[in-house]
Amino acid sequence: MPATPEAAQASASCLFSLGTLEVARLADLTIFTLIEREHSGVWRWAIIGFEGRILDDSRELSLARAKKTAEDALRLVAA
Repeated sequence: MPATPEAAQASASCLFSLGTLEVARLADLTIFTLIEREHSGVWRWAIIGFEGRILDDSRELSLARAKKTAEDALRLVAA
């Protein structure tokens, strides 16, 4: 499946791989989360702000945990 233009732009701005990239937003905010499989058993997440600046990032041992942690971090940054 080809990457969306949004995922391609996000990947270009922060060096995430398009192979496992997921993008999530809260409403119409200018910040969003990215999650990628960094390697077997490790998922990297990041909060991306204006002009592709990484506001927060970390790694988790499962995709589900990476999604939850990224969502929580996005809510904190957006508050």
